[in-house]
Amino acid sequence: MTTEKNVNLVNMNISTKSDYDNHGFSDKEESVAISYPVNVSKSSSKKLKWTCCQMVFIILGSLFALVGIIMLAGAYQALFDAILKSQMEIEPGSQAYDIWRLTPVPLYICFHIFNLTNPKDFQKGSKAILDEVGPYCYREYHEKQNLTFHDNKTVTFLQQRWWIWDQEASGNLSQDDVIITLNTIPVSAAWSVRDKPLMLFGLNTMLVTINEELTVETTVGEILFNGTSDPLLDWMHDQMANSSINLPDVIDIPAGLLDYDKFGWFYKRNLSLTYDGLYNMHTGQDTLQNLGLIDWWNYEYNTTFFDYPCNEVTGSAGELWPPGLQKDFIQFFSSDLCMSVKLFYKGEITDNNNVAGYRYWGTNETFANETVVPGNECYCVKGTCAPTGLLNAESCRMGSPAFISFPHFLNADPFLLDGVEGMTPPEEEIHSFFIDIIPEVGTPMSVSARMQINMHVVPYPGTKFPYMDKVNILSEVTEVYLPLLWFEETAQLPPDMARQLKILLFIMNTPTTTIIFSLFIGLGLLTVIIVLGERYRTKKHSKV
Repeated sequence: MTTEKNVNLVNMNISTKSDYDNHGFSDKEESVAISYPVNVSKSSSKKLKWTCCQMVFIILGSLFALVGIIMLAGAYQALFDAILKSQMEIEPGSQAYDIWRLTPVPLYICFHIFNLTNPKDFQKGSKAILDEVGPYCYREYHEKQNLTFHDNKTVTFLQQRWWIWDQEASGNLSQDDVIITLNTIPVSAAWSVRDKPLMLFGLNTMLVTINEELTVETTVGEILFNGTSDPLLDWMHDQMANSSINLPDVIDIPAGLLDYDKFGWFYKRNLSLTYDGLYNMHTGQDTLQNLGLIDWWNYEYNTTFFDYPCNEVTGSAGELWPPGLQKDFIQFFSSDLCMSVKLFYKGEITDNNNVAGYRYWGTNETFANETVVPGNECYCVKGTCAPTGLLNAESCRMGSPAFISFPHFLNADPFLLDGVEGMTPPEEEIHSFFIDIIPEVGTPMSVSARMQINMHVVPYPGTKFPYMDKVNILSEVTEVYLPLLWFEETAQLPPDMARQLKILLFIMNTPTTTIIFSLFIGLGLLTVIIVLGERYRTKKHSKV
């Protein structure tokens, strides 16, 4: 009976106490009937609350997804570029500054000297017979001094370089090895007054008086760094010291020659603070596209050594390049050559540290004359244009008829090699000039800078003005571009620096960050979906 009444109550509309009484329920039955509808009302109105764990996971998931979206939208790249720029620009405190100011990369310079084995026959007109000796190797060091930073994001500096003999790299060779080489002092003196017969006559008289010779026997150390004495230099300095006459006012002396009491290719350069000149270089603080580019040299944007546009001071200062190099060419200014050198893209390479880069090298266009590259006649000096493959360095080297080429006349006119005997044909692998650079950051990873110094020897037989334009020691020689020595400056990226760069390049060249931040988005959204799904299922189950 009670069960039936309870069931019937569900279908009844009972709202007041009188309704119960009218239906004739007993007190017991009334108690049961009243409790039932009240319980149904509480159950249907109960709300599902968020738990602490659910709220934490929702917040974390949303943050992960948001961070991933923001980073992939460009925030990461902007942050990465800002950090990279701060470390690559030349500014105290950056990694690039420390490396640039005092080069930590091991540098070497090795000399190969051409010993003249037939000096007497050469003076009488025979071909020079050469015997190449070397390498004589030195450790090389670079340090930037007198740094001044400017508001236009450039830095002015002097570069100090010094060299220390490296016996291990030189093998059983010694700086005391004796060689016979061309005496460049009388050759340069004659060249400087070659179009002035009266001056040539006076020079020849002087050379005969002081017993000057065309060739000199000296040591490797003297011809390179220590300097070798010369009668003409001694005579000029004696005249300057013991006479009230200013010698340059009387005779035509190449500018700067009186600064030297001895001759050597690197004489007075060891530890010199001023020899390389004063540089002003862009630091990259405004934009990395200017990093390492030279602004001016010795306060000039154009040199006086060549005609425009060959005299422009342009390109890199020689140690850093802007990031993002292309497969075309690079350019750097060389104070030794007094010109901006252009090296052309050769191919992709991988070095011993397994770092990939681009190789740029000197081609037949680097020292080309106007017959190969139209417009290069601006490299001619005082009407003298060099054969292709040679750079006329006369104006850069105190009026001396010095001509620069790649070793063994690589990429030069073949007649130059035919002018001497004993020199082997050039080989690209051991005679080329190249720089390997990591294009993404513009950092050199390997350098082999190879150059050859040649002297243009011409006869002065005295045929135009008998006895007036004759120089005895040069009267019978055959005209030749005589190779004197070649050198190679080398540098390799140390393994510890290579490891750091490989990590950087891995980040730059792989989609690692894209994958990471995509995972951020995926995991964040997945976390939110799982929490909301679980909450939905709980709520649905509670209604059943």
